[in-house]
Order: sequence, then C-alpha cells, then structure tokens
Amino acid sequence: MGLWELTPRRVIFYFFWFATHAALFIYGFFKQKNDPGLTLLNSLGWNVFTSRGAGLVLAYDCALLLLPVCRNMIRVLRSTPLNKIIPFDDNIYFHKSSAYAMLFFTWVHTNAHYVNFFKVELFIKALKLKAWQVHYTTVAGSTGHVMLVLMFLIYTSAKIEVRRRKFEYFWYTHHLYFVFYLLLFVHGLGCFVKTGTGECRPYNNFYYTVPVFCLYFLERAIREYRARQFTALTKVVFHPGNTMELQFEKPSFKYKPGQYLFINIPQVAKFEWHPFTITSTPEEGFVSIHIRLVGDWTKKAAQVLGCYQSGINKTNINNVPQIRIDGPYGAPAEDFYKYKVAVLVGAGIGVTPAASLLKSVWYRYYRKAPMALEKVYFFWVNRDKEAFEWFHSLLATLEESVPTSFLEIHVYLTGKLSVDDIQNIVLNQDEAMDPMTELRTRCHYGRPDWDRIFSGVSAANSQVADLDVGVFYCGPTQLAETLKKATLTATKKGNVKFTFRKEHF
Repeated sequence: MGLWELTPRRVIFYFFWFATHAALFIYGFFKQKNDPGLTLLNSLGWNVFTSRGAGLVLAYDCALLLLPVCRNMIRVLRSTPLNKIIPFDDNIYFHKSSAYAMLFFTWVHTNAHYVNFFKVELFIKALKLKAWQVHYTTVAGSTGHVMLVLMFLIYTSAKIEVRRRKFEYFWYTHHLYFVFYLLLFVHGLGCFVKTGTGECRPYNNFYYTVPVFCLYFLERAIREYRARQFTALTKVVFHPGNTMELQFEKPSFKYKPGQYLFINIPQVAKFEWHPFTITSTPEEGFVSIHIRLVGDWTKKAAQVLGCYQSGINKTNINNVPQIRIDGPYGAPAEDFYKYKVAVLVGAGIGVTPAASLLKSVWYRYYRKAPMALEKVYFFWVNRDKEAFEWFHSLLATLEESVPTSFLEIHVYLTGKLSVDDIQNIVLNQDEAMDPMTELRTRCHYGRPDWDRIFSGVSAANSQVADLDVGVFYCGPTQLAETLKKATLTATKKGNVKFTFRKEHF
C-alpha cells in the first residue's frame, strides 16, 4: 500500500490532516499580520507572516511526528473501537507523512526567514545588525541552522536504499532526534518576534511539543525497562536456505499470534534493535523468530550465535550471548480471527506471521475451540526450494489433522529448476508426496495468477451474504501492489469484499 493510496479511512484522515495544517498556517499568518504591536517587524512584508505561519505548522508536525512511533500506545489503541476510525496499522505512513510535511514547511519557514534577515539589515538600520549576525549569532538563527543539518542527516539516511545497505547509519542518525528536539525547545527562546518595546510575542508551541516529547521519552524508558527483563535463549537452529531460528523464554513476555518484536544482541551491535515477526504461538511455551541472513547485522548475529560452526541444531547452549527482547507489538495479523474467511499470503521469509497464525489454528482446531473463522486459504511463494523446509513439519501436521474444507494450502516455487530437480519431478510425479516439497499438497511452478485465485475464492464463497474476506500479507512491496490490485478487482467483479492487510514495521 503506497503512502498516498486512498482508502475510506485514509480519505477522512488526510482531509483532517490537510485541514489542520492549512488552518494553523492561516492562523499564524494573520495573527502576525494583524498584531498592532508588531508594526515595525511587519513592515518587512509578507515574508514575516509566512515564516510565522510555517513555524506554527512545523511545531505541530514535530508533535505529530512522534505520536505514530509510540508503539506501546498504538498497541493499546488498536484494540479499541478507535481502530475502526483511525488506521493505526498505518502508523509508519503517518510518521512519514508528518516528516514530508515538516520538510516542506521547513523549506518555507527557512526561506522566508532568510528574506527576513536580509531585510532587517537593509530596512531596520537602527538595530545595526548584519544578515549573517542574525543567521549565526542569535539563539534562533544558530539553533535553526544546526537543526537543518540534523534534518539533512536524518532524511538522507531514511531513504530505503540506505536502510537496506547501511541500516546502522539509518539507526544512529535517526536517534539524533533527541538533539533535534532539545534544539527545538531552545529555538523558540530566541524570541525573534518582539514588539517595539521589546515584549516577546511567542506562539507557545512548547505547550504541545514538550508533552508529546515527554510521552515519547516515557515510551522509550518503558521499552528499555521491559527489554532488560530476564530472557533465556534456549535454542538456535540454522535452517536450509540461509535462515536462523531463535527460540527463547521470557516469563514477562505475553503475546498474540501474528505480533512482532524487536531484538537486540549487544555483542553484535549494542544499540541496534531489529524487528521480526513472532513465528511461534503462545501454546508452545516458548517464543521463536526466524531470521533470514541477508545483511551485515544478521550475518554477524549468526556468527556470534554459532550458526557457522559444525552442527546446526544447538540446544542447551552454554555461554550464549545475551539477547534483549522488546515487545510484543500489534500487527494487522492480530485481526485474523475476526474474519469468517481469511487468506494468508507469505513471500519467502514473509511467511513468518502466517506460520504463527497457522500454529494457532492447529491448536484451536485440535481443541475444538469456538472461533468465527470458517475457512483459511494459505499461499506461500518461494524462489528457493530450500525455504519450504523452514516450516515443513508444521505444514505436514496441518495436512494430516486439519481438513481441506477448513484449510487449503498452496505453495509456489518461482525460481529456476536444475536438471536434477526436473528429472526428480518427472520420475516421482505420481507419488503421494510432492517430489519437491514432500507435502501432500502439490507444488505449483511459476508465479501465481492472483486475479484467477481471488476470483476463485470469491466464487467459492459467493453464497455468504455481506462476506468480508481478510487478506493478510507479509513480503516485498512489489507483490503487495499486485495483491492489492487483485483484491480490488475481485471485490468489484464479485459479491465478496476483500480487505487487504499488509505488515508494517
């Protein structure tokens, strides 16, 4: 789902969001313009009014910027009726939207002030100030320029290309926010806007920026305290397909299927925290995550945990490195059991939330626990055949114990096949087990035809009135766009509504 892609809730949200920005700018603009005590300063022209309006909006965005990343607050709020109105699962998009707005109004605010400073030198000669003095020697000017440098570092490191290649650069520069906000609070104390008698005319932005900053600081303190609670790493498994599984016990950790957590391994990187979806279910008595070894941090973590040593299954480990766990946090997959019919789609390691949910389904079905869920379609798309081994035992157990009338399993292999693989398929295609996955379910080769798949789901459930099918996906953004379009097409053509839900960290 793209940043500006519209849904009914997003339309309402963005209408309110743009309206408040416009209202604040207009209020700040005309409050400055119509203040009789600021006649001398207002003689500099429209640029003064513009800088004040933009500054007021900037303070508003600085407060909004932190709210979506108060993850504990979001976790609580998404379980309330407010979740039907406010798209809490889009909290990262809200964070990005506020950041883009900050960038735009920073540009407006800064350029307007540059004009102000030069006009002060040219037209208010009684002050005997040069433009460069206002720029760099006043409290407002000096703090403003340092904040601009910090924003440059934070914004450039947040680009997806940088995050994928140098995550630690993104992580550390993003934590310059603390210095940024301290400078923001000092910035207003410079009091550039004064009456002819020297009386300051502030907008008192700290009334909302400081409380929100304190709320976020409390959030981080809670996360730090919780992360330091006792955690025992009990098992490390190095799976085929270059994937590591960690199992641990943490008595204070209470979670639901489909949620995610943050993990920190101080011996790998003392201050870095990385999000991973939980792959276990509470009934198992432990917590597990699966980590694909594709980056510097994951590879170093695997090395520290002994995955590259002889023996791939390490239990009862002595002298194991310390791990810290923060969470759990809410995710769209939490709403899985609210639907009568659900579609789970995983691409590669993106299968992890589905694995947790499928384990939960098995326990509930085995215990005959009451649930609204009546049908589940599971699709797993992999490029490498080795990836199917990650959850082979789970899928095999589900095939044996849960009927296809309740759970349908579909696996797809999109990577190239070797000559030996092709020969194996031809020679064993009539066997009870699929020669590629060793499951009863037959493996499909090539990319799924999602339009046909969702049309089939729609046709199979067309007799159910007002049916809303939840489609839960975790994986690459490119496939997410394809799935989103396919669900919209199926919704328009059939009698069944498809609601697309994607994981966001």
